[in-house]
Amino acid sequence: MKQFSSLFIFTVLILSLSAQDFLSNNSGLVSIKDGAFLSVQGDIYIENNGVFDNSDSIFFTNDWINNAGNTGFSSIGEGYVYLIGDDQRIRGIDETHFHNLLLRISGIKYGDLDVYVDSLLDLAFLEMNMDTHVVYVTNPTLTNVVNSTGFVSSLESGGLSRVTNQEAAYFFPVGSSVFGTIYRPLEITTTSAPQTYRARFADIDATFEGFDRDERALLICDINDKYYHRIWQDMGSDSVDVRFFYDATADGTQWNDIVHWKTVQEWQQAPADSQFVATPWDILDVYDWNDFSTPNYALAFTKPSFADAGNDTTIYLLDTIQLNATGGTFYTWEPAYPISCTDCPDPLFWHDSTATMWVLVEDDDNCKDIDSVTVTVDERFIDGEGPFIPSGISPNGDGVNDFWYIRWLYRFPDNEVTILNRWEDVVYKTDDYQNDWYGTWKGNELPEGTYYYILRIFENGEQTQNFTGPITIIE
Repeated sequence: MKQFSSLFIFTVLILSLSAQDFLSNNSGLVSIKDGAFLSVQGDIYIENNGVFDNSDSIFFTNDWINNAGNTGFSSIGEGYVYLIGDDQRIRGIDETHFHNLLLRISGIKYGDLDVYVDSLLDLAFLEMNMDTHVVYVTNPTLTNVVNSTGFVSSLESGGLSRVTNQEAAYFFPVGSSVFGTIYRPLEITTTSAPQTYRARFADIDATFEGFDRDERALLICDINDKYYHRIWQDMGSDSVDVRFFYDATADGTQWNDIVHWKTVQEWQQAPADSQFVATPWDILDVYDWNDFSTPNYALAFTKPSFADAGNDTTIYLLDTIQLNATGGTFYTWEPAYPISCTDCPDPLFWHDSTATMWVLVEDDDNCKDIDSVTVTVDERFIDGEGPFIPSGISPNGDGVNDFWYIRWLYRFPDNEVTILNRWEDVVYKTDDYQNDWYGTWKGNELPEGTYYYILRIFENGEQTQNFTGPITIIE
């Protein structure tokens, strides 16, 4: 064990120092000059304003503990720190600002508080587990975050933060080992304006973190339940391109889009502007993106619009028409009043005024889409024409043709209607017919069959028109 206090300033010029168990810098200055290095087989403690002036390299095998009340280094713009043990931790009560931080040998390197790297973060093939904390890479040089397969893992709002100031692609190697090692990096192509982005790979179903995958917009058929990403724009407002790397073999071949959790509490298409199948990564790109209102993004399977409610059409007042929706397996119509069924593709429609009908269509892939059709109800009367008299009714209570509706009869208020059965018995008669005969006689339902109507039109007490013909009652 080696311990340095304010009484000793230890300078390594050419030789190296090797300390066993731990090295404690208690209110002292440890200076490592060019061509020398400090190697500690154990922990490094910094306390009581102790500080390192590092022009070359520090190697240690256990933990870095900073309780010094400072950022750990007085040297600026130089120095390398190597974590060369198995599992190691960066901890203490004070955040350390490393110039170059390099992960080596084996194990997981843990950040028990935020970590700052002012130049190079070299992850190699190892995991830097930040828990809920952030590793901040504050130098905007593109190559200041490097790896082979190493990554930063984190929880909640932790992650990897990078400062950017170039029109170029910045790499964010993020992953997790919570349920087995999984590495899914991101790339953010920025503008030349200074900006800061932070990224986290969330190795969990987004629903379990409050972002319900069932709350999704139309045309989003499915959302990846294995993982999602979180991306924050901590500084700046410019639009960027975001590239999502994934493995279709492991993650699923169905994904073709990126969705974003909105402040309205649902997933909506970002959407992805391009997709590439490549090696070693499959790629989904979102171009010109500037909505960082929430940081949540996920792989998704989406479809183009497929619901078709049919063409807009026109009918006469209280006529019946059959709608015909296509595109899926299940149908739900709204509003419910002027149609014969709400869950079939082809309901009958009748109404006394123009109406727009909406149909929600769902297919076998659990995709949902919506479309509308407007039925215009035409009440115009053509001069010179008489009333339009239907030849049948079906008074079965289904709302369609339940009563005998004579179109435009309101133009001829002085009228008389008589209904006869096949034996010429009068089964219904009225003056000033109000379109209210439901196929009854003295309150009783008449049997199915063919009857005979007589409609007389009067003006000034004189009959001017006479209409006769069959009318059939069908249940």
